[in-house]
Parts: sequence; C-alpha cells; structure tokens
Amino acid sequence: MNVPSFEFLAFAAAVALLIHVSNAPAWRRTIFVLANAGLLLSFTHDPKQLVPFAALLTFGFVSVKAMESYRSRTAFIPLLVGLLFAFFWLKRYAFVPHDLYLPFTYLTIGMSYVFFRVLHLMIDAYQEALPERVSLAAYASYTLNFTCLVSGPIQLYQDYRRTETEPLRLTAELAGKAASRIVAGFFKVSILSPVLLYAQQRGIAILGPQLTVGDRIVDAGVVLALFPIYLYFNFAGYTDFVIGVAGFLGLELPENFNKPFLAGGVIDFWSRWHMTLSNWLKTYVYSPLLLSSMRRFPATKTQAYLGVFAYFVTFFLVGAWHGQSAKFLFFGLLTGLGISVNKWYEIVMTQKLGRVRYRDMGAQPVYSALARALNFTWFSFTMLWFWSNWQQLGSIATLLGAPAIVLAIFATLVAAVFALSALKSLEWVERLNVQPLRAAWYTALAVITISVAVVLNAPAPHVVYRAF
Repeated sequence: MNVPSFEFLAFAAAVALLIHVSNAPAWRRTIFVLANAGLLLSFTHDPKQLVPFAALLTFGFVSVKAMESYRSRTAFIPLLVGLLFAFFWLKRYAFVPHDLYLPFTYLTIGMSYVFFRVLHLMIDAYQEALPERVSLAAYASYTLNFTCLVSGPIQLYQDYRRTETEPLRLTAELAGKAASRIVAGFFKVSILSPVLLYAQQRGIAILGPQLTVGDRIVDAGVVLALFPIYLYFNFAGYTDFVIGVAGFLGLELPENFNKPFLAGGVIDFWSRWHMTLSNWLKTYVYSPLLLSSMRRFPATKTQAYLGVFAYFVTFFLVGAWHGQSAKFLFFGLLTGLGISVNKWYEIVMTQKLGRVRYRDMGAQPVYSALARALNFTWFSFTMLWFWSNWQQLGSIATLLGAPAIVLAIFATLVAAVFALSALKSLEWVERLNVQPLRAAWYTALAVITISVAVVLNAPAPHVVYRAF
C-alpha cells in the first residue's frame, strides 16, 4: 500500500472510524496495533520478509529494557554498537561485506525511521530521560505508528505518548484543518511533483550537442534548479498528507518543513528542511559532540570553532544516512562542508562587526536575497547525486565544458535571487484567513487531484524518501 494513495486514505478512514468508537486507552491501542500490523503486511505477501525487521525491533526493545534496568555504560556501548551494526547490515551499506548479506529479499520500508525511534528510546532510557518505563505495547505502537512509518516525520516518544494517551478532540475546526492538509499534501505529491520531475528529466533528455551553447547553459540551469523544488513538493506533500491523517486519529505529528527555500543560509536551511531529522541529530549527535569537545579543549579562543567541527560531523552523517553507496558519502561531505563554512562565516563576521551590526547586515534586502539564492544554489548542487551518478555527471560536464558549467550555476543563482525574493514578498498571503476563499481553494485542489487521478488512471504517487 503506497502512502499517500486513495487506498491508504480509505484504510486510514476506516481506522479513524474505529478509533472514535471508544475513548478507552486499551481500545485505541488495540486499533493502532492492528492498523500498524495491517500496513506492514500490505507491503509483502511473504511473512518471512518481515523477520529481519522484527529481529531489529526485538533487539531494540531488549536494549531499551536493559538500559531501564541497569543504565551501565559497559552495557550501553556494546548494545549501541550492536544496534548500529544491525541497521547497517540490514540496510546493506557498502562497507558491510557482501558475504554477510542475508540471501533473500526482506522488508526495509520504514526501517530508517524506526531505527531513529529505537535509538532515541535506548539513549533516553540510558540517560533516565523517559517519562515512564516503556511497555511492549507502547514500544510497538510508537515505533510502528502507521501514519509515519514509511518516511517519518521522526517524533519523540514523549510527544507521541502524550497524544496517544490524551488524544486531540476531533472538533469541526480540527477536522477542517486536517482535511486541508490532506488535500494540499495529495496535490503537491501527486500533481505538482510529477510535473516538476517530468520537466527536470525532459531537460536532461534534451541536453545534447544539438543545442547552442546558450541553450545548454539555460537547460543545465533548469535541470539543476528543478530537482530540489520537485523533492520539496514530493516530501513536504507526503508530510502534509500524514499530518492530516493523524489529525483525524487524534494524533499530533511534528512539522517537517518551514519554508526552507526562504532560509538565509545553510544552518537556517537545515532548521527548516526535514526538521525532525535535523532536530534528532542536533539532540543526539551535535550537542553531545560539541559538549565533549568543549570539555576536551576548554580554551576560550577555540570553543567558538568547535561548533564548526561538530556541524561538519553531524551533517556528514545526514548524507551518510541518505544512502548506502559512496555517492551519498560525497553528498554528506558537501552538506557538512556547506554548513560548517556557514558557521565559520558567522563566527568571523560576528567577531569583526559585532552581533548587532552583523544581524542588521543580514536584514538588508539585497544581502538577504543573495543569501537565500546562494543557499538554494548550493543545495541544488549537493542534490546532483540524488538524481544522477558519476558517469552521467561526467558526460554532462564534458558536454558543457567548464565555462558553461560556471555560467549555468551563475544563471541558477541569479534566477534564484529574483524567484525567492518574489516568494518572500508573498508571505503575507498566508496570513489571510478568509474562510470562504480557503474552502474554495482546497475544494478546487481536491477536484483537480481526483480528476487527474481518474482521467489518467495514474498509479499512486512515488515518495522519494520512502527509499531511505
């Protein structure tokens, strides 16, 4: 069963109807457990394919209970290493010897997001940060929650348990907001993102020696810029959809995007893009690494720059998480480089200008427009390894030549300055709260989405982050 899809929407509607039969916690948990199992079983007809996933979950639960009981560093480290290795092994990362791979096909959908939840539980249990001892039923309900199993968002246990045990009351206002999120998400992922992907792939297909140099530069710039916009509508649309579905179940999922292309730098961008992943890494990687580095190197002059190092390591891991091959390590290298250079620049400019003058400089329209465009262009460049490979990129680079590549990147930057400035100027539209207009708008989106799906008999939309 694809998420999102009309099939999944019907499944979620049936779950919502059953959930609201009774407010008893035992009833809600039973329905959630059955719904979670139902979604998992929809991905395979062979129960054997679920065994490795179940083994990872079992190992995680045993680790969590061990940390609740002992909280021993001598037990924590081996269990942590074992959990990490089990994940890398089952996800078939390139550095794991191929001879160790399991010789059969098994389910990995959602495994990365489940892994983050299990790791969070284990670490918080070790640090005595959990609000309660985690029961098997609560563990299964949290880790396998069907609304966000496939591609997140990554919700902390404390937040999930709060809305599971004290569900939101389904008022007319909440239902309206949830339905709007579902419609908007479905439109983004099933209408906008396929159109953008087609345009990007069409641009790749026509990029050849038959084009003039000028046309090659323009076409390369379009290809470079379109993929991150496609990825945003694809992933943000999925997130809107599942947040809306969760609303009908009385659950509150965390937001995952906050106008990322209006970010004024790489650090700001990653606080707006895939926010639950960024926040998870900030909590469990960046902050502990920075604190331990500061204890190791206590000199005041060096402490400011330790953040540069911590940012690089953290966002290198972001890239490594995205895929099992070497090209994603390179993506992580570029991502870590971009965010650490941004941090270094902030430190240097603050030292030269002072915090107030540096903040005032960042608020200048021309400066902020250029900062947004630079961030978008850099992100577009790092995304090359999402839609291409070294061989294809080498062919494109040979076709364009170094001067045309530089001009294509420059053209992307200039276009981004004007496009993102126009987008920034339209922020006031979101503050309009004219209910008849909003209702008409979302009704139109729903009609368009359903009509296109019916007329074209289109398959359920593909979500890129399902592969991670």
